[in-house]
Amino acid sequence: MKTRIFITGASGYLGSAIAERLVRAGYEVVGLVRTAEQASRLGRAGVQPQLGDLTKPETFVSVIKNCDVAVHATYAREGSPAALDQLALEAYRDAAEDGRLRRLLYTSGFWVHGDPKGESIDESAPLAPLENVAWRAPHEDVVMDLAQHEVVPVVFRPAIVYGESRGILGGWFAEAKDRGTVTYPGDGSQLWGMVHRDDVAEAYRLGLEHAGAGDRFLLADGSAHTVRELAEAVARATGATPKPWPADEVVQALGAYGGALLSSARVNATKARRELGWVPRHTSFVAEVDALYREWLGPSEARVS
Repeated sequence: MKTRIFITGASGYLGSAIAERLVRAGYEVVGLVRTAEQASRLGRAGVQPQLGDLTKPETFVSVIKNCDVAVHATYAREGSPAALDQLALEAYRDAAEDGRLRRLLYTSGFWVHGDPKGESIDESAPLAPLENVAWRAPHEDVVMDLAQHEVVPVVFRPAIVYGESRGILGGWFAEAKDRGTVTYPGDGSQLWGMVHRDDVAEAYRLGLEHAGAGDRFLLADGSAHTVRELAEAVARATGATPKPWPADEVVQALGAYGGALLSSARVNATKARRELGWVPRHTSFVAEVDALYREWLGPSEARVS
């Protein structure tokens, strides 16, 4: 019998990549979506859609109880991310206590380590979550507590994700095409840990098969580019003009999220490489920016350009 996997955020930026990777690996994948259009798209990718909503656990908890694995790959952009995340954690616990759920892959993020001011971080670095993700550290602990219910809990902490048309860097491509500028936060001297979404998906596949209970993994491609270098790369590929956004204005406009964009870290993913055999295929946004822009444009627009 195939391993059955339930994925939240299955139509989202990360969740869709993870779902499709697990389908290709031969797993039976069920994806939580909110609309019929999203369900149709998932179906074409070989994912079984489950119409439901994180705010209404009754729409999906019975499905999780009949799955072997859950992948939590959603992040609420509106409302209260912490509250919605908590509802999902309660559903996983119910599925573990009264169902067949025995493994949970949970998505956190590298911002739980705070702002190391450009220093390198690995999984041994202390947790000092940035304000916009203050809830994530205690939620990671809740995930780990599921081990008491014979669940193997695994936490992934991706760096800033790139690739496809969405995400922060996808937003830069959109601005460049629409307005001819690439606006980057602060003076651009801060370092951003980076990782391609396809490489994140592969890490989840490997984590499903090889990670042990209680494992936590940072995911990053090993590059160490400043934000200004990233923005200048987008500008070169698109013919746009890079434009700094003063730090105080960033925080005023974006609040805690703006503060996170101004933080600086080198992200060390040696543990994932060593223990999971994870080898990122994409190792530098700057080096691949032309191909990434063509991907963002899509086949028809790329041919015209």
